Amino acid sequence: MKPINQNSMNPPLNWQDKLPLELPQGWNEHAAALCQAQSLTAALRALGGSFTVKVLYMGELGGLGNPFGGNYAETAAPQFVRDVLLHLDGVPVVQARSACSLQSQAWRGVLDCGTQPLGERLFDGTLPLKRSAFEFCLIENAGGQDDFRRPVAARRSYFDWDGEVLELTEYFLAGLASIVC
Repeated sequence: MKPINQNSMNPPLNWQDKLPLELPQGWNEHAAALCQAQSLTAALRALGGSFTVKVLYMGELGGLGNPFGGNYAETAAPQFVRDVLLHLDGVPVVQARSACSLQSQAWRGVLDCGTQPLGERLFDGTLPLKRSAFEFCLIENAGGQDDFRRPVAARRSYFDWDGEVLELTEYFLAGLASIVC
């Protein structure tokens, strides 16, 4: 498997501490609530229908950028990443990247979960985790409404496990509007 395409020529994403008031075209308050859910896995499953996870890439990656262009990492040091695509009823709704240090055996073990949603492991109560506040951004030039795979918004947060950090960035795709709006 190859990692998600990274185009470092795009400008950095504009992260904010609150969900922007101007939501992507076609979104409503249900989509906004989903973006702010503590467990995205639980929130997506609560919508009903078939929920599946497709692993796009898992392994070492250097010079991280976000999957759709624009740098979001503080360092260009190689990291261990897991890129997945979440589907509801066959529609891709979220693309997510989890990234940790190459030396983090604990996080690498958690990320090695196949098609099991990462949220099930993060929120099952067995790990001594501290989570940061969410940061949000809208994706500029997100493309036409007919391209269900294009990201329109994103959120990220950091999980601390005894000093080891996992960065989780979730890209909400245009197809989500067809499910929740």
